[in-house]
Amino acid sequence: MIKKVDWHSKVLWTSLTALVIVLVQQVAKVFGIEFSNDLANQVQGIVNTVLTILGLVGVVYDTTKGDPK
Repeated sequence: MIKKVDWHSKVLWTSLTALVIVLVQQVAKVFGIEFSNDLANQVQGIVNTVLTILGLVGVVYDTTKGDPK
């Protein structure tokens, strides 16, 4: 059963953003648009770096609310 979704959760939006990026790649591939491996690796590296920085400064995980359940 799906519980009440916290739409203000930064973790939720971070996860959804990553999934949307993957979905865009897959849909583009269906229509014959394929991103080069170099471009895909660069985008992945940028996203990983941004998420690491956001996690480091506490944006992704809000420490004021305590442990997530």
